Amino acid sequence: MYKEIIRKIVLLLTKPEVAWPQFVKEGFSNKQILKQFCYPLMGLASVLKILQEAIFHRHPGYPIHVLIVHGLVCFGSLLAAFYILQYVLKILMQKRYAITPTKEQSAIVIGYGLVLVFLLFIATAVLPSFFFLWIFYLYTAFLLWVAAEVVFKLKVEERGLFVIGMTFFMMIVPVVVYGLLRGMMPNLQ
Repeated sequence: MYKEIIRKIVLLLTKPEVAWPQFVKEGFSNKQILKQFCYPLMGLASVLKILQEAIFHRHPGYPIHVLIVHGLVCFGSLLAAFYILQYVLKILMQKRYAITPTKEQSAIVIGYGLVLVFLLFIATAVLPSFFFLWIFYLYTAFLLWVAAEVVFKLKVEERGLFVIGMTFFMMIVPVVVYGLLRGMMPNLQ
């Protein structure tokens, strides 16, 4: 399973023109994409967040349950972002393009489109001082550009709003949800 995840990530980051048609051909459902791709990456990000907190921020008065809550907040924010972004995608496609995306199409675009967010959460959990890596997030715009053609059959002239809107929301939603969840637990800072 992990070899398949790594293969998909490498293919998506190096050859998105080849990756998106393969993902569409697989025809995975929403649950399959979550179970076989998103959950392992979300889980890895959460476990690494727990380890990062334990190694770099642990002091004698810092109980273990706080570390676990921080990991759960990381997982919860990524999972919530997945579903919020599916809703945003549905609204954008209906209002702007008069297309109602299927659950499979939404899961493909959001699940695989969030690959850089997952990788950046993982990277900043391992190396917290490398926050500047978030600049690589801009590559998501190109991934969505290719996905708009392959998944939704949008013409070049029609893709601009889709790419800009979804890139913006895919960048903001996970970070905002993470901040909200952390902010609702002030005693666990």
